[in-house]
Amino acid sequence: MSDLFLSPNSSLVIIDIQERLLGSMPDDQVERCLHATRTLVELAAEVEARIVYTEQYPKGLGSTEPSVLEVLQRCGGERVEKVSFDACSAPGFQKYLIELPKRIVVCGMETHICVQSTVRELIARRHDVIVPFDATVSREQEYHQNGLDMMERAGATITNYETLVFDALRTSKHPSFKKFSKMVK
Repeated sequence: MSDLFLSPNSSLVIIDIQERLLGSMPDDQVERCLHATRTLVELAAEVEARIVYTEQYPKGLGSTEPSVLEVLQRCGGERVEKVSFDACSAPGFQKYLIELPKRIVVCGMETHICVQSTVRELIARRHDVIVPFDATVSREQEYHQNGLDMMERAGATITNYETLVFDALRTSKHPSFKKFSKMVK
């Protein structure tokens, strides 16, 4: 069987889900993104995948959205502050580039800017990148789709968060199946 998308041999990178950015995003897509991201953080912790999250210029854009931050802190997420759009260019992210496994799941905002530039750079550095479309968001739906298309053309696998959940659990006999099956509803 092929490698799992999210496992101890992979990591979850969350890009800039920050309070002040959220106000510019469509409400329905924000809720979807926040729910999917919180679920993926819980899943990453469950399968012992490393969790790293970034904050773009937090002095100006604020901290990570509170409900996501709470889950990140509880699940051992590691924070990186950045000012570059591409997380790989942030000095604090350099150590993670050395330590992160080959397979990386990336989510966050905005799809067509920071997520897309980070994904392209990770692919250039020979990582296998998976992007759950429903755990990303942009101000405009067209920009969101454009970012997803650009990442796919660059070599990323575009999927959804529910696929990642059930791929990691592998079977309905997994001890956390009931917990996660309720979370995806």
